[in-house]
Amino acid sequence: MKKPSTYFIFALLFALSYFPLLHAQTPTPTPADANAPVPSGQVPDETTKKIADLVHAGKYAEAQELTAGLLAAYPNDQRLIKAKALIEKLVAPAGSAHTTPSSDQPANKVAPAQPATNANAVQLTGMDKVDYNALILLARQAQQTTDLDEQKKLLRQFMDQSSAFLQKHPDQMLLWQFRVVSAIGLNEPMEGYEAGQRLLAVGAADSNDPALQQLLAQLKNKGWLDWAEKIKKPAEKYGWMLGTWSESYTSTSTYLNNQKWVTKSTQYNLRAEIAFSKSAPVIEVYHITGSAKSAEPHYRGTLLDSGEMRWEENDWGRKTWEQVVSCELDEHKRTMTIVITTWLNQRNEDESAPETHLFTNIDSTH
Repeated sequence: MKKPSTYFIFALLFALSYFPLLHAQTPTPTPADANAPVPSGQVPDETTKKIADLVHAGKYAEAQELTAGLLAAYPNDQRLIKAKALIEKLVAPAGSAHTTPSSDQPANKVAPAQPATNANAVQLTGMDKVDYNALILLARQAQQTTDLDEQKKLLRQFMDQSSAFLQKHPDQMLLWQFRVVSAIGLNEPMEGYEAGQRLLAVGAADSNDPALQQLLAQLKNKGWLDWAEKIKKPAEKYGWMLGTWSESYTSTSTYLNNQKWVTKSTQYNLRAEIAFSKSAPVIEVYHITGSAKSAEPHYRGTLLDSGEMRWEENDWGRKTWEQVVSCELDEHKRTMTIVITTWLNQRNEDESAPETHLFTNIDSTH
């Protein structure tokens, strides 16, 4: 890797310091986003200084990655755009076809085409434009906050609101890029898969945009680009289980009451919802009280490589998952029997017995 010349260091520092003035005078969107109403905004000065420091230290890959990530949040910051072009010249091999053409290159030698962020997008007007700008602002706020809980809250808000917006305007590619970032932050493979497929459909795989390529690489490394194939197998074999079930069981326990040990059996009749997890090829069983679903699943079944399902119970007291004794489905797919281990005696936790939970499918579609 070649060292940066004095010219490149000076040019980069110039780009990261002088361009705020130029940016304030030229609010026109970049050509890639000519049809997208992207609000203006600039990355903090301390962050641009970090980019220059990384380049000065010869850490080009880190500088390129940081610049690319910031451009996703600040696509109109002229300092970042200029810095990106300069860093690409530093990291590009001599004679590479991916270098940005300069004035001394042949007129017909151009960089490989990359899909414009919103090249085919319909220009937004009225409240649609306001809603778009609000979504971009929300995504930026999520990226900028350092509070993890607040970030997840903002990411979830962005995902919910952008989902409704993209049903009406599916051609807004910048929002799909933000949805990839949000899906990774929230660990939602299906959401990441959908956003990734949207980007691939417009040629993102052939793009030489580092930010876009980084997003696709992250999806690939997580196995989310082919997520549909991963969930296809459990969906085909266990999809009939999805829906509403009734659950009944009898629980027996021994406990201390007025200095006497008492054994008591209680019959429980509950309602449960069975659904696919959003983060793994897992079936989850939630209890329903009134119209509210439990915050966490009470049981889960994980698809194994053998094609079978491993069932586990959420042991609230030990804050862990315990494998069930057995799980049986009847041939008509109307009932499911799960046997778990229960501790009968507070005096001796080793005194245990099986507890049978009977699930009956009450979903009218089955």
